[in-house]
Parts: sequence; structure tokens; C-alpha cells
Amino acid sequence: MMHPPTQWRQLPSTAAPAAWQLAGGTAMLTGLEPPDGAAPPRAVLRWYTMHAPAVIMGTGQPLSHFDTDALHRHGVRLYRRSSGGTAVHTDPQLLMLDVALPPNDPRYLFDVTASYQWFGAAWVAALAALGIAARLVTIEEARSDTRALDTHTRMACYGGRSPYEVLADERKLVGLAQVRRKAGALLQAGVYVDWRAADLTRLFAIRAAEQAQLAAHLHTRVVGLAELTPPEPRATVLSRVQVAFADALEYLHGVALVADEWTAAEQAALAHAAHTRYAALPL
Repeated sequence: MMHPPTQWRQLPSTAAPAAWQLAGGTAMLTGLEPPDGAAPPRAVLRWYTMHAPAVIMGTGQPLSHFDTDALHRHGVRLYRRSSGGTAVHTDPQLLMLDVALPPNDPRYLFDVTASYQWFGAAWVAALAALGIAARLVTIEEARSDTRALDTHTRMACYGGRSPYEVLADERKLVGLAQVRRKAGALLQAGVYVDWRAADLTRLFAIRAAEQAQLAAHLHTRVVGLAELTPPEPRATVLSRVQVAFADALEYLHGVALVADEWTAAEQAALAHAAHTRYAALPL
């Protein structure tokens, strides 16, 4: 559906510690709360990566899923995000996208599941421009897949499939998440440049043979961009994805991205959340 032309703020792309990147989403939602009498807020978008290995757990995932000695041995810190799901291994290979929508944006929907459809479709269009054939996961397909997952696969967020996530080569390429607050909705997407399942499975508190079996299984369910595109430097891949997604937003939704900086209120919210809500978990 074509919407009236509009402008979104685009914040700078960054590589930073996991706590700061997780806090960025909270700060973006803070930016959707305009002072009294101010103009209605605009949607805001940002791209980012984590510059060091980390594992981001879902809100309800137990710490018992992880081997503390393995986390120390591999130099991986553990964090908990505000959205659901289970563990995601992050490092510079995982490109993340956050989009914060105020309730007055036509893409903001009260139906949480339906809210993902336009987002996933924009990813499909962007990937097509990169020469990657992709499709959305249907609601029924996601429900059936979830029922069939084994216990170990459920521990890895990318091992599952949710409605309107994106498959390429019938494997998960783009994972989605969402956070809702009074100020608006934060939609999040992640895509691996190079998917290395063992980086995550070796951290689980399961036997070595089970770790290897799970890693092999996850390679049949998840794919990275490097397997689907000609060899290119990582920085080139990241840049091409960002340009393709911006073009898809403009073509499908009439959205123009306007470069902007964090406001003072957003910076304050980011710093506070990074040191409190999103600090690394003690091991």
C-alpha cells in the first residue's frame, strides 16, 4: 500500500558495545515523546552493529541455558533485551536495524503480529534489489514450525520462525523483534553477513555432541548474506543493504530518510539505560 510522502529521521550508523546498542532502542522510543505543544514526532531509523562478541537473551530466557565457563573462555558477555524470544549471538557480522514508529504513523498497527508485515515486505524488496530471492514466513507456517521445534533449537532465536520474518533459500535470513511502549513501537531486524552457528551453540550448557548437532541443524535453518551474494568486503555488504532498504522504503511507502543526530533527551535516555537496564549480566 502506498502511503503519503513523509520524512523519517535517520540516526548515524554505529558500532558500539552491546549495552549501548540495546539502550539505543529505548532512547529512540524516548524521542517519540515530544514536549507539550511540539510538533508530532517523526519515525526514526538507525543501523548498528556490536563491536565485540555478546549474547543477547530474550526477556524470559533462563540463565541456566548457558555455560558460564564457556562464556568466560570465549570472552562473551551476556545481556537481556526488552523483546521476547531467545538467544542471539552478536558481533560485527550481525547487522541490526531499529525503526521507532509513533502511533500517528500509518505503519503503526495495534495488532502486534500484523505490524511486522510491512517491515518484512520492505526487506524482501530490498533483498530483491541485491539479487536475493526471499519470501515472508506466513502466520500458519510460523505456528506449525514452532510446534515442531525441539528443546535445543528453541534456545537459539534464529532457530525459530515468526510471522513475516524473511527466508532465503528456505532458510531464515532476517529475524524480527518488537517492543511496545506508550510512545510508540520499536521494530527491530537483524541479518547476519556470515552465519556461524557454533559461535552460539558452544556457549550453551549442553554436551559437546549436542552442541555440534545443534550447530549443524541451525545451518540448515539459517543463512547469512555471504552465502547468497558474490564475495565482497563486509563494509561493502553493509552499505549495500542499507541503500537497498532505503530505496525499498521510498518505493513502497514514499518514505524519505533525512540524516539527523540524537537529541539531548535521547542521549540522556541512552546513557541511563546503558548503565542500568542493559548492563551486562553478572556471571
